[in-house]
Amino acid sequence: SVQRPVMVRLREGPILLCSFTDQWSEFHKGNRKGMTFRSTDGEFTGYGLFAAVSYDEGKTWPDRRLITRGGPAREVNTINKAMFTMSDTMAEPQGYLAVTQTLNGRIQLITSKNHYVFNLAWIKELPVAPKK
Repeated sequence: SVQRPVMVRLREGPILLCSFTDQWSEFHKGNRKGMTFRSTDGEFTGYGLFAAVSYDEGKTWPDRRLITRGGPAREVNTINKAMFTMSDTMAEPQGYLAVTQTLNGRIQLITSKNHYVFNLAWIKELPVAPKK
């Protein structure tokens, strides 16, 4: 509940999936498992909203990126007036998603509370390694 993933074919050809690493029912209890993401300094575990790209009709999803501004941890609103802590490894944990790609190639992703704008190049780019 309170999570709806989205999938769309991008103008460039690949398929984009935006979803969440964990079910909300487990996430808010602290029973989150997360997902492995790549960075400039190896792999890390991230939690919450992510984007994944498939170039082979959904057989594999080699490019994945956590959808977060990163940086210092800060409180951000989400659905039902809930708050979450956004950071290098924590993205929005819940929401109903809608996505479109505009003529300029930007991907517009809206959740129940927040709006994100990025492009295919951003998803493919490896983020800076999270601070430990």
